[in-house]
Amino acid sequence: MKKKCFSAPLAIVMVLCALLTIVMVLSLSACGKKAESTTPAGEKATAQTAASAESSARTLSLTDASLSVTTWSSPNGATVNLTAVPSEHAKGDSAEFVVRLDGEDVASVACEWKNDAYVASADLNGADGYGYYVTITGKDGFRTELPVNTPENPTDEALVNLASSLTAFCSLTLNDAALEDGTLTILSGYALVQAPVITSDDESVACAQATLVLTLDGQEIASTALTMAPGETDRSYDTSITDMSFTVPDTIEEGQQLMLRLDAVLTNGQSLTAQGSSWTVENGSIANAVG
Repeated sequence: MKKKCFSAPLAIVMVLCALLTIVMVLSLSACGKKAESTTPAGEKATAQTAASAESSARTLSLTDASLSVTTWSSPNGATVNLTAVPSEHAKGDSAEFVVRLDGEDVASVACEWKNDAYVASADLNGADGYGYYVTITGKDGFRTELPVNTPENPTDEALVNLASSLTAFCSLTLNDAALEDGTLTILSGYALVQAPVITSDDESVACAQATLVLTLDGQEIASTALTMAPGETDRSYDTSITDMSFTVPDTIEEGQQLMLRLDAVLTNGQSLTAQGSSWTVENGSIANAVG
């Protein structure tokens, strides 16, 4: 019986088939591993996208904001109180009450979350030009600053110009005057009384009376009451002075000084005074007018 023998070409074909089988197995294995590694990354990307969408969907804004003020015992400053209601609030959100003057932060106070609102208070010195802001930081770290009352867009000018709002004053401007036959006549002038806009307990203070007083060497020689009307700004009172006359004593001597001043009394009892002009008398006529 003859033994069967495999030819060389057949052997080569069998070897190649075996090698091809090994390559295919290795390729399938690699593909399986690649699929397994990409799945977690895909899930992570999806989670990040969802988180980003959730963050962008939140609107860090205010539906309402108000400022109130408490005066100190002196007119040099006040405490400004903030109440701000956000459009939405989540656990982990926070806010700060920021006050700026001339572009610089002068106060930054952490807000409390109370009665569904951010609340805070800042002690401020008397100055003009304040700007008030709320900075909200979301739980995801996103931060935004929201203006409440600023010099560029004032909602309450009294709090922007805090020093002016706390101060009461009066002024007297005399443009022209003449002395003739023992009579001093104010030909044109203007009187102003400014009551404080910001007061303790929100007391409404007004001008109770205003008087022009003429003095000779410091001694009162004549006076006349003025009728003050509400001015252009809050709690201001003014009047124009035209052809208002005062009798000058016949005994006035050369070199003596006449002075006209404005005295005012506010409804809270505060007294104000302002000098208008002063003159010396030479040869029976006004000379060397000052003021």
